[in-house]
Amino acid sequence: MYLWRKIINIFLFLCLTGCLLGPDYERPVLFENEELERVLGLKVPSVAALPFKPTDFHDEELDRLITEAEENAPDIRTALARVEAGRAMRLGTIATLFPTFDVTGQHVDQKLSHNMGLMPDEDYYQAGLSVAWEVDLFGKKRRQIEAASATERQTKAALENILVSVISEVGMNYINLRTTQYLLEQTKADLKIQNELARLTQDKYKSGLSSAIDVNQAEYQVATTRANIPKLETEIESYQNALAVLTGKPAGSLQDRLKPQKKNLVAKPFRFDMDQLWRLPADVVRYRPDVIGMEESLKAQNARVGEAVASLFPNVSLSALFGFESIHFNNLLEHNSHAHTYQSSITAPIFHFGALWQNVKIAEAQMKEAMIQYEKTLLNATQEIRNILVGLQKMEAQHKDLQRAWEKMDKAARLARNRYESGLIDYFQVLDAEERRISAQAALTSSSGALYQNILNFYKAVGGQFTFDRLQVKQANH
Repeated sequence: MYLWRKIINIFLFLCLTGCLLGPDYERPVLFENEELERVLGLKVPSVAALPFKPTDFHDEELDRLITEAEENAPDIRTALARVEAGRAMRLGTIATLFPTFDVTGQHVDQKLSHNMGLMPDEDYYQAGLSVAWEVDLFGKKRRQIEAASATERQTKAALENILVSVISEVGMNYINLRTTQYLLEQTKADLKIQNELARLTQDKYKSGLSSAIDVNQAEYQVATTRANIPKLETEIESYQNALAVLTGKPAGSLQDRLKPQKKNLVAKPFRFDMDQLWRLPADVVRYRPDVIGMEESLKAQNARVGEAVASLFPNVSLSALFGFESIHFNNLLEHNSHAHTYQSSITAPIFHFGALWQNVKIAEAQMKEAMIQYEKTLLNATQEIRNILVGLQKMEAQHKDLQRAWEKMDKAARLARNRYESGLIDYFQVLDAEERRISAQAALTSSSGALYQNILNFYKAVGGQFTFDRLQVKQANH
């Protein structure tokens, strides 16, 4: 009992008096919040939460797809596995701080040659408990734990980043799907109008009121519009299959679910307060998942500098064996067979031809590289957020102009058809008006889809609305 108290006291003494070499991490202050607010044009946040999330589109099918993707997307499940590996690596590194205990047992039967002189033969049994401990006197292992902890947090940030990317990708494909379905619906409606015009030109031609040129032009317009349908149907299929894979299902699984909607999201008049997107805290840049992940990489590399510095100092290790030894197996566990050994060792580096110092320099250079990468990631974040916010403003103005252009051209095309039917104009004017109407209609629909997509790009650019607390809940559920 006295022996164990002695060992425990030595252990506590060394742990408490051991020093921690190398630099402690301090977050680099690259840009002040005031500067970020100024260059990004941000306004004072009205609420604590981010000003947008995909559920704000109020589309139940999109919400269902996002939930399924969060649970089943292969990329998310892969990232979760990496988080588990990172946690195990951290716990395994922490375990190296403590002594190791192993049960040992052996039978030695050794007969030496006569030419070995007076060295005796050996034949004995041994069983016991071996203890080995490398004392973390200069903090090498504690720096390894710091690095492993930072690496684990980096995997969590990577998981968060993948979650945001997958949700954005689901939203993008869904908006593309609904946009293309609406374009297909419009194309079929256009085809119906053009078939009626083609029949009208045929009737006029038979009555001698129009030429064969009008008939051919009308039939050309019908054929051209019909030719767009297979292309649109192929695109719809590809978006449906992409959504299936993103939600962890085989391609072709969602065709029935993702048929055209009566209340198509893209077909609705676009209503969204763009001004609220500018109401962001400046810290949103620093807390994007990719920026957090890069900072954790910086922390890990900072710890590796300390690990390299600690390698310059002596290494202390203790070992012991408590057990039994006997030349006869039948009395191996008797009191008189009790035996123990203790051993302590210290290894101090003296001359390694500069290799250990070079390891420190390598770690410091890698630290500089990590710092530059952190700064670059932060700069890229400001660029993406700024581009999206400015782009959305311009795109909203463009969408309003396209809305007015389509309304005017739709009215002009209707007047042209009526005037042609009354024999007041030739078919060339109808053809020109129809082509302009179709072009304006497609541009407006595409613009509506692009607006939704760029709002999703905003969601991705600011890092989504996830927190580590939510991620931990998800990990626990898996």
